[in-house]
Amino acid sequence: MALTDVGTPTANLSFMARSRAEVLARVREADIGKLLKFSAVSAVAFPLTQVLLLLFTNVFDWSAVAANITSVSLLSVPAYVLNRYWVWGKKDKNQFMTEILPFWVVTILGLVLSTVLAHYAEMWWPHSPVAANLANTVGFGSVWIFKFLILDKLMFGAHQHFPVEEELEAELETSPAT
Repeated sequence: MALTDVGTPTANLSFMARSRAEVLARVREADIGKLLKFSAVSAVAFPLTQVLLLLFTNVFDWSAVAANITSVSLLSVPAYVLNRYWVWGKKDKNQFMTEILPFWVVTILGLVLSTVLAHYAEMWWPHSPVAANLANTVGFGSVWIFKFLILDKLMFGAHQHFPVEEELEAELETSPAT
């Protein structure tokens, strides 16, 4: 029997090494995919937040603080839903303590930071039509990577349920034991 036959230990080790490398490559690909999808959600939510801020501050003449709180609050719900279901592919029941609450805590962190900055921006540039927008951008931009890491590593990523991983689990279950 040759060393490359499937039944030999050497062949199984070769198969397992190749499978591990494939698994790692697919996991890395999935992580990049999640980051790109997370970015896409932000690419939709961010401009909508900015439009609402401009609308509330310039058309309705709201304070920068009220406009910022309202804009962020309105877009947090669709951001949560898109992140949970589309980015991380979660399909099971929402978990308040491990998903919803941490998502809101991180969102509120960005909201507090951007609201404080919006308050100061309004004080420093009282007649600027975009001061609140810049403050919101700086506030949320500074917590953006932190938010991705929290969502990925502690919330949705802890129990990842998206097709690539389901395929990996099935592949690993059917691979021959060593």
